[in-house]
Amino acid sequence: MEDIVTSDLARFGARERVIAGEILWAWNTQGLPFDFEDGYETRIMFNTQSGYVFLDNGEACQTAVMEGRDLVMFYCLGYQGIEGTLEELEEEFKANGETWHKEDVEAFRNIQEANAKKVRG
Repeated sequence: MEDIVTSDLARFGARERVIAGEILWAWNTQGLPFDFEDGYETRIMFNTQSGYVFLDNGEACQTAVMEGRDLVMFYCLGYQGIEGTLEELEEEFKANGETWHKEDVEAFRNIQEANAKKVRG
C-alpha cells in the first residue's frame, strides 16, 4: 500500500508539479513565512487524496501552502483540529467562532497577534 502523503516527485501529476514549482518560486523570491521554523528537513509534499501540495518541515510539524502568489503558513489549532491559512481561519472564526473551544480561540488569537507584529515591523 502506497503512502497517502508523499515527496516522491514521480507520484506528482502535471498539476502538482506546477504547484511545486510555484512553491519553490515563492520561497526563492519571498522567503519562507516568518513563523516557519528553519533548521529541519524541508520538503515539498503531495497529499494524493486531497490533491494538496505543500511545504513541510518534518519534525517541527509545520506546513506552508500557496495562497494566490504568496507562500503562507497552514495552521492547525490543537483542540478541535480546526485548520487553514490565517485568512481561512479568520473566515471560519467569523462564521463559527462561538462554537470554538477556548483553547482554539486562544491559539487563533496568538496567531493573529504574531502576524500583526510581523506586518507592523
